[in-house]
Amino acid sequence: MRNFISDRTLQIPPSGIRKFFDLALTMKDVISLGVGEPDFRTPWNICESGIYSVEQGQTSYTSNRGLQSLRDALGLHLANRYQLNYSPENEMIITTGVSEGLDIAIRAIVNPGDEVLIAEPSYVSYAPCVCLAGGIPVPIECSETDNFRLNPDALQNKITPKTKALIINFPNNPTGAVMKKEDLEPIADVVT
Repeated sequence: MRNFISDRTLQIPPSGIRKFFDLALTMKDVISLGVGEPDFRTPWNICESGIYSVEQGQTSYTSNRGLQSLRDALGLHLANRYQLNYSPENEMIITTGVSEGLDIAIRAIVNPGDEVLIAEPSYVSYAPCVCLAGGIPVPIECSETDNFRLNPDALQNKITPKTKALIINFPNNPTGAVMKKEDLEPIADVVT
C-alpha cells in the first residue's frame, strides 16, 4: 500500500488533534472540543428542514460553486451588513467547511516550490494543504510576548522571492489571540 500513496502525502505527519479526538472518544464523561464538535444535538428546526428537502426531492448535485440562491443571499448579506460587494456569479463559492475552501484556494494559487507563510501556532490543516499543493509551508512564530499576534518584523524576515501567500487566522485557532485593525495595518503595509 505504501507504494500506492504519493510521496507528498506520506511526508505529512498525522494530526495531533486527531490523536486527542480518538483518545477522548474512549473516555466517559469527556466533552471533546478537539475537532469543533458541539456537545448538543442539532436543533430540530435544522433537522426538519433537511428532512423536508429530501422529501421534496432536493437530492441532486448542485453547481460546483454551490446553490445559486445561497450565493445570491450571501451576496446581499455581505453588502447589507459589511458594505462588501462580491458577485455571486463569479466571486463566490460555497464549500462544506473552511478546510475545503482553504484547500481549494491554496491549490488555485500555489505552484510547486512556492512558499506560503503561516502564522504559528495555527490550525493543523494549513501546512498539509500547502504541502499537498506542492508548496512549502514557512512558519512564522507568534510569541506569547506579543500575545500570539503576528509581528510585522517577523513577517518581513520570512519573505523571500518564492513567497506566494500568507495565511493568517485571527481570532487564532488554537490560541484564541485576536488582532485588531491597528495590529493588521502594519501587516498590510508589509505584504502590499
